[in-house]
Amino acid sequence: MYEYKYVNCSMGGIFTGDNHQKLIDEHAAEGWRLIQILPLYYTLEGRGKDFEIIFERKIEE
Repeated sequence: MYEYKYVNCSMGGIFTGDNHQKLIDEHAAEGWRLIQILPLYYTLEGRGKDFEIIFERKIEE
């Protein structure tokens, strides 16, 4: 059996940087595996702005 974790992430803007690589590395160190990055919102130009990162890890029985 697996458990899932959903983490919201922004790809940043002109004055802010993105943080997706740091989030993925931190969760991987805790045993989470990246499953999917799902875009939630888009800019007017069609670029993804906000995302949900989906992780899974096996539950020890």
